Amino acid sequence: MASQKILIVDDEAFIADMSRMALGDIGHDVSCAYSGEQAIEMAMSTQFDLAIVDAMLPGMSGIETFENIRQSNPGIVGILVTGHANMDMVIDAMNKGFNGVLEKPIEGTEIVKAVQEALAIARLREENTRLKTMLPLYKLGEKFVDAGTIAEVYELLLEAVTLQIDVPAISLMMFVEEDERLHIVASRGIDESVAKQVAVKSGEKIAGWVYAHGEPVILNKHSQEQSPLAHYLKRKEISASISFPLTGRDKILGVLNISQTNRDVEYSQGDLEMLSVICGQAVMALENVASMQEREQNARTKALFEQYVAPEVAEILLNSDVDLMNIGGVRELTVLFADIRNFTLAVQHLSHKELHLFLTSFFDIFSEVAFSWKGTLDKFMGDAALVSFGAPIHLEDPSDAALCTAIELAQKFEQLRQEWLKKSDVFHQLGLGIGISRGELFHGNVGSSRRLDYTVIGTDVNIAQRLASSTESGLILITENVQKDLKKTYPIQKEDARQLRGLECEIQLYSITPGQVQLP
Repeated sequence: MASQKILIVDDEAFIADMSRMALGDIGHDVSCAYSGEQAIEMAMSTQFDLAIVDAMLPGMSGIETFENIRQSNPGIVGILVTGHANMDMVIDAMNKGFNGVLEKPIEGTEIVKAVQEALAIARLREENTRLKTMLPLYKLGEKFVDAGTIAEVYELLLEAVTLQIDVPAISLMMFVEEDERLHIVASRGIDESVAKQVAVKSGEKIAGWVYAHGEPVILNKHSQEQSPLAHYLKRKEISASISFPLTGRDKILGVLNISQTNRDVEYSQGDLEMLSVICGQAVMALENVASMQEREQNARTKALFEQYVAPEVAEILLNSDVDLMNIGGVRELTVLFADIRNFTLAVQHLSHKELHLFLTSFFDIFSEVAFSWKGTLDKFMGDAALVSFGAPIHLEDPSDAALCTAIELAQKFEQLRQEWLKKSDVFHQLGLGIGISRGELFHGNVGSSRRLDYTVIGTDVNIAQRLASSTESGLILITENVQKDLKKTYPIQKEDARQLRGLECEIQLYSITPGQVQLP
């Protein structure tokens, strides 16, 4: 058992000495008083844990003495010693705060046993009191954890403080970065029109001082008139106030303010400790909600991004620490352009709904195939699409990936066309032209800070587009640069050199028929 400060109050030196020896031998710090007045005086300068008081003292009774001791030592445990115990005395002693009664004559062992029992009971009562206090706070913590919005956390915070502390008026001020001021975001006991007008700079008034310094301020007007912040309590009706900072992981988030108009009520250190617990839970809840909202926003952004580029590309762009306008550069890339042949004619014979459904199915296939070969989808253009290989994801064999994409895309397009032939003969006329080129291209974000487009720019983009529009349906045309860059062997046919529209020189071309290739 830990050492306790014990006060023996008895005018019989024998009892006092015996008690001091018995309790001192087991490690307690024992002091003796021989009258009620002496005991009261000692208790005013020393905090005792337990008092053993004789019922019959000169000048005042033992019960009266203990009542006076408790005024300066409110948590003290008491044992009454008497030579003529009766039921009325025991009841009166218990009602006045004693934990037990010993009847004379007594021995040292009895005193030790009584003290141990009294201290054990006191600890149990203290623990029960603590649990009764902590249980509501625990339940409050559960509510904070379940909060799904910032506004819910604000209201829970006000509710908790109102229940735990006497607060006729309470306001929560959060710092707004846009105008660098504290604004009231939730309040009780304050006129709403007044609350909306409040805007406090860092360092201004009590709330601004607390925000700037990150330290709470407690002001009781009648007992803290000399406080350097006392002049801030300008409203005459306010007799006490506390301003408490809401401290996050790396910055002050805001300030909680409570005020009191009852002149008989003053705020104490215990109120500060209670606010510390409640505000701590609120801050964790606020950070938890902010974290959840950030994850949800990131998930939505990523899902939206992945509709335009491969998931791997989206991951690179979202996680890059570089300014998005600076992502990219010039490098050797392979680009694929796919164009639905005779689609303009089909448009004249199909309803808008049918056109939408067919194009949606085609572009779903295009995206799935391109992404599976680590391509970066550049854009959809009416009935055509462009995809690049080699950036921002580095590929060891970009041209092989582009050719495999083209082969798989052509095969799946044919399957789609056959399905739609069952609905309309107009799909007999449709085909898919695919061109693949390779060269030095710019890749990266182009646009403004408000609207970006991740794209590729260069002559070989135009070459791929020309090839797709000029090739026969169901045939894939590739340039000589692509053919030389291929790592694997494919059934490629050499074509005659051609001069494409917009180009000065002829270029050597090669072709491949998708139906002749079995992809892994």
